[in-house]
Amino acid sequence: MQRFPLAFSVLGEGDLARIQEAAERLLEETGFRVTHAGLRARARAGGARVDDAAERVRLPRTLLRELLAQAPSSFDVAWQDGTRVTYGDGRPHCLAIVTDPWIVDYDLQRPRRPVLADLRKHTVIAQKLACVSAASRMDFPVADVEGPHSSLRALEEHLLYFGKHYCVLPATWASFQQWLELGAILADGRDLHGSRLITVGVAVLSPLTLAGLNGDLLLQACDYDFPVVPTICPMAGSTSPYSLAGTLFQGHAENLFMAALAQLVKPGQPFLYAFGPSVTDLRSGHDLYYTLDKVLWKTAQVQLARACGLPCSAECGGSLTYRYDPQSGAEGMLFMAAARAAGADLLSGIGSCHNANGMSAEMMLIHEAWLRASEHLLRGIPLDDTRLALDALLAAGPGANFLTDELTLSLMGGGEFFHHELFDCGGGYEDTPSMLERAHEKAAALTAECELPLPGRVQENLRRYFRDAYTKPGV
Repeated sequence: MQRFPLAFSVLGEGDLARIQEAAERLLEETGFRVTHAGLRARARAGGARVDDAAERVRLPRTLLRELLAQAPSSFDVAWQDGTRVTYGDGRPHCLAIVTDPWIVDYDLQRPRRPVLADLRKHTVIAQKLACVSAASRMDFPVADVEGPHSSLRALEEHLLYFGKHYCVLPATWASFQQWLELGAILADGRDLHGSRLITVGVAVLSPLTLAGLNGDLLLQACDYDFPVVPTICPMAGSTSPYSLAGTLFQGHAENLFMAALAQLVKPGQPFLYAFGPSVTDLRSGHDLYYTLDKVLWKTAQVQLARACGLPCSAECGGSLTYRYDPQSGAEGMLFMAAARAAGADLLSGIGSCHNANGMSAEMMLIHEAWLRASEHLLRGIPLDDTRLALDALLAAGPGANFLTDELTLSLMGGGEFFHHELFDCGGGYEDTPSMLERAHEKAAALTAECELPLPGRVQENLRRYFRDAYTKPGV
């Protein structure tokens, strides 16, 4: 993993050991409720203690350690064109979202429901941003397509304009089967098994429960050699203990169980450590997904994953508010810097805001700018002899200027001091566009020309698939 001079942590070695010890005890003594009989049978065969009547699986700590040791510390995922990207080799990548229940409209400056043009725009931006290696799409209808096929039409639009890695988060078995059919088209003649085109989200019902559907998804992901990422969202005060440490500990234990279970199914199964904790507002009952506590949780979860030798994801950006205001900027920049400084392999959620229920094209680009700012700050101050400039100061002496100094001339091309096209660096000397205005203009420029990244035969096969799907009753 790449280390930065200013990389920071929130847990000491003793803290990491204490949480790990607590997780091992919890999974050994209390365990997980697993409603999938087939997975319980596999767990029993693998050495776990299983109580079928209570649907409980307990992992002795020696077994847990053996299973976690089998999980790879890095793994490859693939794009539609066969490009391979490695998670866990020290180089960060981003996962973008392309739709949400709400889109923050640039002109209205308020949330509205998504339309097809939003999904196309966001997909094109995700395809063109170099930092993005994968995208996920919420299965949500678009407001300008009426009828039962609205969400299906949105999926077609997304797939036609995206050629990178697909992070699939199925909520039903039918949805996953549909993705297998689509994956076969996207594989373009290659065997979908082992293609690594898809990462599968397998949800945990916090606290400590794996339902039957998600057991089926885990089995199928392992069968196809698709990497598994757990969808773990403990809510402090309602589905996890009402403390920073308690919710962190629970999320860690749930990750360890899922990683171990995946190895029981298939030793060496790629697994991405991830979870998204939140806080229950006990006055209203609302779930607050992007409180500032995320700065601490993101950093800690990466530390815990690293201590277990697992590649990891951490949410980046994000804000409780939909507004482009100081709160959004402070929260988003802190979240991005925390995830990047901790060394997460996958920075998830490019574009997300509005308490994880909203997004916008502008926010996708602003998050990318915050990522670049974070990386600039995290490098620290390069301190080589040339940059220290002792010889220049010795020679120049009092009263000199450095406008034509060799160091100035060699570094003035950029890189020494921070600059990014979205940041307003006018300093008040002239009337310059705001970051939001610049992001809006860049989004328009990126999406002005939208060539489909997929081969012509894949495009036609996708269109044929969806034409047939629109005519099927009940689809």
